[in-house]
Amino acid sequence: MIFVTSEKLYFVYYLSLGLLSLPLLTECNKIRVVGPSRCSGRVEIYNNDVWGTVCDDLWTVTNADVVCRELNCGTVLEAKKGAFFGEGQGQIWLDDVRCVGSESSILKCSHSQLGINNCGHSEDAGVICSEHVRVVNGSNRCNGRVEVYQNGQWIKMCTSEGPASDVVCKEINCGTAVTPAQVPYFGESSSLSQFKSKCFGNESSLSQCTYQEVKESCVDATAVCSNSKPIRLLNGTSRCSGRLEIYHEGEWGTICDDRWGMQEATVACQELDCGTALSVKYRAHFGRGKGQVWLDDLDCTGHEMSIADCPHRGFGEHDCDHNEDASVVCSESIRLVNGTDRCSGRVEVFHNGKWAKICKNWGNKEAAVVCQELDCGSPKASQEYFGDSRLRGYATTCTGNVSSISQCTFEDHIGSCEGASLSCSGVPSVRLVNGSDRCSGRVEVHNDGQWGTVCDDEWDIRDAQVVCRSVDCGTALTAKSGSYFGQGQGNIWLDDLGCVGNETSLFHCRHPTLGENNCGHAEDAGVVCSADIRLINGTDQCSGRVEFYHGGQWSSASSQNWGTNEAAVVCRMMNCGDPVGFSGSYGRGGQLSWYRISCSGRESSLAQCTMGPYARSSQDHTEEASVTCSGNVKLSDGHHRCVGRVEFFDKGQWGGVCGESWDPNDANVVCRQLNCGRNHKITTIAEYGHGSGITWNSQIECNGLESTLSQCTQRPYKDKTCNTTSLAGVVCTGGLEVRLADGKDECQGRVEVRHGEVWQTVCDTDWNMSKAQVVCERLECGNALSATGAASFGQGIGSVVQANSCFDNVTTLEQCSVKGFGGARCGHDHDAGARCAAPIRLVGGSGQCSGRVEILYKGQWGTVCDDEWELVNADVVCRQLGCGHAVAAPTSAHFGRGTGPIWLDNVECRSEEVALTHCKHPGFGENNCGHGEDASAICLGSLERPIITFSPATEVKWGDKVEITCTVLTQHLGGTFILKRTQDSFKLERFSDHEAAMFSFPHVDFNQSGTYFCEYIKKLPNQNINYPQGSTADLTVTVKLERPSISLTSAHAMVIFSPDKISVPKGSTFSITCSVHSSYPGGTFYLKESHSNTTHAIPAFDHSVFFMAYFEFPEIDYKSQGVYSCVYAINISSRSFTSDPSKTLQVTVVATSSSVALGVVGGVLVVLLLVLVIVYLLWRRRRMGSDTLVQFINRFGGAIQQDTEDMNSGRGQNAQVKDHGYSRGTEDIDADDDTSVERVSEDFDGRVCYELEPLVLS
Repeated sequence: MIFVTSEKLYFVYYLSLGLLSLPLLTECNKIRVVGPSRCSGRVEIYNNDVWGTVCDDLWTVTNADVVCRELNCGTVLEAKKGAFFGEGQGQIWLDDVRCVGSESSILKCSHSQLGINNCGHSEDAGVICSEHVRVVNGSNRCNGRVEVYQNGQWIKMCTSEGPASDVVCKEINCGTAVTPAQVPYFGESSSLSQFKSKCFGNESSLSQCTYQEVKESCVDATAVCSNSKPIRLLNGTSRCSGRLEIYHEGEWGTICDDRWGMQEATVACQELDCGTALSVKYRAHFGRGKGQVWLDDLDCTGHEMSIADCPHRGFGEHDCDHNEDASVVCSESIRLVNGTDRCSGRVEVFHNGKWAKICKNWGNKEAAVVCQELDCGSPKASQEYFGDSRLRGYATTCTGNVSSISQCTFEDHIGSCEGASLSCSGVPSVRLVNGSDRCSGRVEVHNDGQWGTVCDDEWDIRDAQVVCRSVDCGTALTAKSGSYFGQGQGNIWLDDLGCVGNETSLFHCRHPTLGENNCGHAEDAGVVCSADIRLINGTDQCSGRVEFYHGGQWSSASSQNWGTNEAAVVCRMMNCGDPVGFSGSYGRGGQLSWYRISCSGRESSLAQCTMGPYARSSQDHTEEASVTCSGNVKLSDGHHRCVGRVEFFDKGQWGGVCGESWDPNDANVVCRQLNCGRNHKITTIAEYGHGSGITWNSQIECNGLESTLSQCTQRPYKDKTCNTTSLAGVVCTGGLEVRLADGKDECQGRVEVRHGEVWQTVCDTDWNMSKAQVVCERLECGNALSATGAASFGQGIGSVVQANSCFDNVTTLEQCSVKGFGGARCGHDHDAGARCAAPIRLVGGSGQCSGRVEILYKGQWGTVCDDEWELVNADVVCRQLGCGHAVAAPTSAHFGRGTGPIWLDNVECRSEEVALTHCKHPGFGENNCGHGEDASAICLGSLERPIITFSPATEVKWGDKVEITCTVLTQHLGGTFILKRTQDSFKLERFSDHEAAMFSFPHVDFNQSGTYFCEYIKKLPNQNINYPQGSTADLTVTVKLERPSISLTSAHAMVIFSPDKISVPKGSTFSITCSVHSSYPGGTFYLKESHSNTTHAIPAFDHSVFFMAYFEFPEIDYKSQGVYSCVYAINISSRSFTSDPSKTLQVTVVATSSSVALGVVGGVLVVLLLVLVIVYLLWRRRRMGSDTLVQFINRFGGAIQQDTEDMNSGRGQNAQVKDHGYSRGTEDIDADDDTSVERVSEDFDGRVCYELEPLVLS
């Protein structure tokens, strides 16, 4: 890069930069990227003195844009997911980040509480930002004023001829530069330094062009790029209405209207340089498109720069056709900017091909025209200020009957022009009737000049949230159904609403055609709103930025002096329980009025607290107050937040829930509201204590589909009070130590265990039936039928743990959930799974093979409904019970009515299932039956299960031969035995004319470990008789290493010592010998010295099954003294195995003088001993006239044998071997030559043997 540098430094300029940087010090070092450059990598946040990552849930280009700006980098290029820059370590600080785009830090975006997440590091988020260039103040990320990064600051670029704009567009991934008919105004740079670029057009970055400093005044350089994902409107009535299409991969395609709403329309209108979004249109309102449907399930905040930046399924991922093409209607000539809703903001008009502002000195008529044009009612009496802009200003005058501001006259304003702001009342398209105040009641909407009601089908808190917002009543507290506020009259305009929750009108939510419904007025929907308080941008209705209604307008509370007392009052007003946090980042509001509030904590409303106006200065960085409440439901006195006694917050206090009418539907709603999964088990006998509060004397009736308990019908008990010994409790699946995921039901699936709030998968190494049985027992799902591996239920996410002793029993599983599981090196392609089967029985028949079908689930026997009950279902029942095949499948309680729950309904089996619960069904307890529809089965008769046996045992050594035998007692000889393994698809078949078949593994390895079972099939001409699945048995392949021996050899004394401790002269030469008997060659000996904690390794050399290694000490020194031990290690199939340490040998180094004397004496004694032995042997040989065979065994294990031809005779063939008192016959030696392992007795320790030890055969 070539620069012409400035000759003069501007002191004032740099001083200003320093002062402006002071406010940034608080955010210093709070964020970084770990990757290939300063502006691309994995995003990490600094909190509590620890760096941690950000989860990619809801991670978008808008979030990445905030990160790029916070890092002082250029234009955002990409938002990366799935640990694109590698997995981080430690904490995951942020999750569910949702930025508006204008925040100064990612920590100021809406997000979950720091450290709370449901992610693993495989979901770490990343960003790629431009390092050298950025475009600012544009309508999207692909147009704006150009600035470049030089010497640690962003500097102004001047307009220049040449292809510089093309280079910029290419660098920021925005296609090619375009030349608009009218150059947009993107503001002016405040930089004191300014440069002009000279490019050739083939550069990949503007930093590769030549820069020259410009001293005179110049026009800012701008870039307007084609954008790689432009949008357009077709078939509309103006340039700003029509079917929306987006360009991708060289082809125009449409956008599906699923989740299409005003937020998405706002982004589209802004990107198209149109005005305010007026309405959204569904179902191909402007005609059906052609080609691709590119986008579906868009979820914009309304602040994104382009539609492509909004979260969505992915380009081309959809479940739509062109009948669902989305459309939009934008205002063509007017827009309101920076307002709190679509009907408020700074007024801007499209005039002479440019957007301009209207000067503040306009009249009420002009304001009324704008409100009317935007379908926003009339101007409010009290107006707010929404800021000013640098746009060109006009004075406007409207005369006569005009319907659009574009029909009025515009004149250039002379002098200073402050832009006009406008707040319109909006059209009251919804009202609340028959409630206790203005913010509660039956919901009614206005259409075609008539008021009508809303049906409560699929009515939930998200729909209620939209209503409360549209009537300016804060936050939704409850969504009421069943004409709670009385029945309405007239039309039922809306049904089956599907609001996301961020819409500004019910008409913007997904719904059928207006007036189309299947309801009566007994199903009229209602709401209860918070009225004077609302929480904005929270993760649920009980968290967010605090705004309260005061003096006829919504105001903000300052975070100064904001604490637990103030948060407690807000939580009480919201009926949201107790405060759990009173600080957090939920975005910035646009409220003009701020108040400092002080409460004692006992008030029922903020209006009762002390409050005063809070004046903010331009340098004031105080944030608005926020709160996080516990919610109006909690579980108390359990071992986990998802287990315990149900308590409900109402009228400012907590109380227990009566258990007399408590059922699984009610429990499901509680678990859902607490984000605790599903109901696992309910209790009604005060199992978790009585608590210290009251017990609500109300009967709660949920249908199980509600999102909060407050949405359920609550009726006081008539003429009775609740028995206080009966209190509702629940165990949610989120409070269990283990769960089965992604299976057909909760009793089969991928095994996941919980540590704290983090779920982890289990490695299938060492996973077997006994461990799967522990999982099934904990889930109360009956018996384990299979323990699968190889991610048979799909790959999980997060970390992977070992299938170790944590799965020995339920108690150890619970303990490990608290203390933690051992990490494993497996990938998710080795995730373990389990299939459990609830026990079944046949009741009321003539024997165990006929009767009413009953299932034991969650400790309770229940029946099966006969809907869809057929012979194939009964056949699965009969085979599971070992009763052969089904001959009939009676219905209508043929064997009498059962009692208790009806566990299954609409069962659909395919005949291949091994258990009834593995057949397709809606779920346990899901039914629409009575016991008059109990299903039954009549079976052919009892059939024996095949038996499995292992030889030599169920636990064998690696490399052993194993034979598996399947045996069945049957009269149907001549069938096929099938050997299967539960972990995978392994299967061997063998036909046998007898009662057994054998399967052989000549040399087993670890791949043969697993859980096996046998099946037997007898094929007849017209049918196959499938015997019930045999019991399972585990085959374990192990490696067991013997404990090695240790000895010390002294070359000076020519002897081997095996004492517990020994003194050695300094400077002596000796070696330590490690040896072991083992059937596993190729190992390594490790000599460990405990004092200095040093280890030496030498590969072992072998003699058949005897392995040795010598550790030489040429000249021993004091540093070599210590306590030594030997360890033998081996690698088999990429696994490491280590023996137990040998006994220890303590070596002490002593002075040389004493060592020499002892050595001399020892040497003399040895020589004398040798002479005596030789004389004795010669004397004995001559006297007895017999020959003697002398064999020497050196320390390397080899034999030195005299030539037998020199012997006098062969009588030595029958002689015995003498070895220090140990003897055995030569026949034993021959017999054991190939197979036995000779073991050295440990009682040799301390004895002396010759280095060439004579073994005498006589």
